[in-house]
Amino acid sequence: MFTTRKQLYRKSGKKGVDRFEFLQELVNEFYQSNSLESQEQVLANLANFAYDPLNYDYIRELKIIELFLNGLQSRNPFFVEYCLKGICNLSNDPLNQQIIFKHNGLNHIKEFVKSENPDLVKHGLTTLIFLLSSAFPSDVATSDLIAQIQLLKHSENQNIKNLANIFLEESSGISSG
Repeated sequence: MFTTRKQLYRKSGKKGVDRFEFLQELVNEFYQSNSLESQEQVLANLANFAYDPLNYDYIRELKIIELFLNGLQSRNPFFVEYCLKGICNLSNDPLNQQIIFKHNGLNHIKEFVKSENPDLVKHGLTTLIFLLSSAFPSDVATSDLIAQIQLLKHSENQNIKNLANIFLEESSGISSG
């Protein structure tokens, strides 16, 4: 999954697979398709490509992070899920974090800790944990968010409970507003 450009070149030969072109085709398909199912599949594929840091430059150039951030506000639950997964996969990178903050993504991500959907809570918490390492940790670890996450320490879902404890441990000592 995580590879270098040299390894990719060695595996795919001189002609290779042009990841940029492939990602660009996916983005074009998302915007040009009239089929919700096709758009959902595209978002799922883009979220999977977001796992590999080798794709980050392409993802930034194609404004896929912005596409994901816009998708968080969709009424389509699959759009929301795939977009949050994509953001979660990208949010450990400082340049990607800057884009998330620049486009007010933090406020949308914070809302997912209140979701009734445990998967959205888990992906939201994981993203917030990554964003604690950003240049703006005090913007992440606000007193309101910490209070909300304190409640999640008592969740019946062990994964949510563990992520809540990790967030609270990582955010301790960060002065917040």
